[in-house]
Amino acid sequence: MEFAKSNINGHQNVIVMRHGDRMDRFEPLWASTAERPWDPPLIHDGKVRAFQTGHRISSQVAFPIHRVFVSPFLRCIQTAVEVVAALSAVPSTDNSKLKVAIEFGLCEILNSLAIKSNVAPKDGKFDFKISDLEAMFPEGTVDHNVDMVYKELPQWEESAEGFRERYVNVLKVLAQKYPSENLLLITHRGGVSTILYKYLKDATKRSVAYCGCVDLRRQDGFGESMDFEVVTSHGIHDPVTSQSPGTPPTTIRATMESSANSKTNDGYQNILMMRHGDRVDRINPLWLDTASRPWDPPLVQDGLVRAFQTGQRIRSQIQFPIHRVFVSPFIRCVQTASEVIAALSAVDLNPNATSSKDVLAIDKSKFKVSIEFGLSEMMNSMAIRSEIAPKDGKFEFKISDLEAMFPEGMVDHNIDPVYKEMPQWEETVEECTERFLSLVKTLADKYPSENLLLVTHGEGVRTTFATFKDVDVYEVEYCACAELRRQVSCQEGSAKAGDFEVITSLGQAGIKYHSLKTTPVPSVKWF
Repeated sequence: MEFAKSNINGHQNVIVMRHGDRMDRFEPLWASTAERPWDPPLIHDGKVRAFQTGHRISSQVAFPIHRVFVSPFLRCIQTAVEVVAALSAVPSTDNSKLKVAIEFGLCEILNSLAIKSNVAPKDGKFDFKISDLEAMFPEGTVDHNVDMVYKELPQWEESAEGFRERYVNVLKVLAQKYPSENLLLITHRGGVSTILYKYLKDATKRSVAYCGCVDLRRQDGFGESMDFEVVTSHGIHDPVTSQSPGTPPTTIRATMESSANSKTNDGYQNILMMRHGDRVDRINPLWLDTASRPWDPPLVQDGLVRAFQTGQRIRSQIQFPIHRVFVSPFIRCVQTASEVIAALSAVDLNPNATSSKDVLAIDKSKFKVSIEFGLSEMMNSMAIRSEIAPKDGKFEFKISDLEAMFPEGMVDHNIDPVYKEMPQWEETVEECTERFLSLVKTLADKYPSENLLLVTHGEGVRTTFATFKDVDVYEVEYCACAELRRQVSCQEGSAKAGDFEVITSLGQAGIKYHSLKTTPVPSVKWF
């Protein structure tokens, strides 16, 4: 978190912030039964993220927040409630005069790019009961004497030029109306992006994570001629470099380019071992009755969404670029990798993107992709039931068709797979364990100066995580990741590497385990 700590005498500060994690992005089926599908609330993690962001603002900025203005959408109201609670909870900060107001001009982009037509109100009218929303804030914090800049919501299907002008106008009017006060505006991704591009003298496109903030500053008391400048940002990510939250974009870009291009500096190699998304035969068991390849189920729609969102989370949370992706040939892994790659390499996408279909443009030079037989499912009846496995024990894959699922130019056809053939049917658990561990080490040693993403099956993630963390893993959720790191010194064409360790910042999510000192649980089947 890098909010400004400079001398604030004679300056007005405005923080423009995106809301927290919204329900429909993590529970895609939520909208099918929701009374107001266009107005999703926050999930629990979204509330936690909002409170933590509020705490960081209160503890790290060098200026008090005097007023908070909020979009009327529920996810923004809930975000503001948590932020206000955090601002008021820090003893060293005087927020006794903090005032809150709802502002229609900060609302979501009102067109089908931001709100899908099938969930928008049929008459194009978005209704909000303002008194109920205001009641969510602590008594005495809502300023009922404030007139909204926009007294009505924008018309449905507003233009791109219209919503950009709206966001900038709200910022300017509020800043002019309260020139001696510091403001916090809680809005949507489109609002934060618009303000960022308006005042940041850099054409690089960036994505805005949940609760991402832009900290603006201008000299007060000089009228409209004194414009804002971007002081710092939090949760604003450079798509080209997959930066982590809390680091200024320019710093991240320089750091990543240095580490990616250097072959001699001491540093760390990182490997993400990821399980595929939700498979169709676990959701619809009848699928097997008519499937031509019952042992190779594809993903359901929720699996595609989960994979894409995991790619977005990887992109926003890890502190290193991914250079290469290796994938099991099973269709569920290839589909998962395709969604993750779309999320990692997107440079332009629909504001409410949930899958690769919403990605408008990608960076094809970002990394290379290869299919690797060694990442295959555990090849025995514990993972693939004998009655659905090929009768001759031969699992056929048309590699050219699988490779065609990735963006043109990303597949590296010059890579020789570590395992040039599929493992033999009815391999033992011990042989499968050795296969996964050997593959991780071989690929890591082959590309010591590169960070790798390996998309595989539950057993691959379980084996890797359990071995390097020395625990007993009993559950690996769909799209769970084991994040490994080792120190590598590359000099004069040779590399010296240390042992892998499990990093839990991302990798522990979705992996449940017991210490080996506790009573072990039964082994888990991953089919």
